[in-house]
Amino acid sequence: MIPFLNKDQKLFKSSIEQIDQLIYQGVKPENIILFGHSFGGAVASEVSRHFANRDVKLGGIVFTSTFSSFHTAIEHFPMPQTKILSILPLFLLKRILKAFALDFDIADNLQKSQNEKTPIVIINHARDTLIPLPAQLVNAIRGDQLLNGNPIKIRDDLFIYGDDPHNSVLDSGTLTEELREMVLSKVTSRTR
Repeated sequence: MIPFLNKDQKLFKSSIEQIDQLIYQGVKPENIILFGHSFGGAVASEVSRHFANRDVKLGGIVFTSTFSSFHTAIEHFPMPQTKILSILPLFLLKRILKAFALDFDIADNLQKSQNEKTPIVIINHARDTLIPLPAQLVNAIRGDQLLNGNPIKIRDDLFIYGDDPHNSVLDSGTLTEELREMVLSKVTSRTR
């Protein structure tokens, strides 16, 4: 179906191996910040969950223009290819996605994550046309400002130039501000 996207591929494994290598070389896990844009948010959430399950606390995770789950995204994607899937009953759609190892559920990964106090930043734009508002991670998490002890910061108040809110998030001052704040918190905590 979509061979480069499913969970059985090396998509997550290479990220996990790179982080393991950094840790082996002496980088403290709490100084490693994950970043996932769009589908990369699924990768970042799987990697985060992997390390949380090993009781390794990473420094934080930033999601931009990310969907909450693949099944929710399929229901709302503006692509003709997904329309046939979106008419299936939810239980059947989930079963099909699981059979093809495409059952990505970022919101669920965050809710099941056992690491506490890992800062999480979620940046979505209400005018995103690729991942519409009902499918965005920000909608699934909005009411949960402290998820399993993890402080969550939601930013959906972006001012973006241009007509591509999905990718323009990467150029936004909001992303720069949030990354700077997260990195500075790591640097200042080391000097204390």
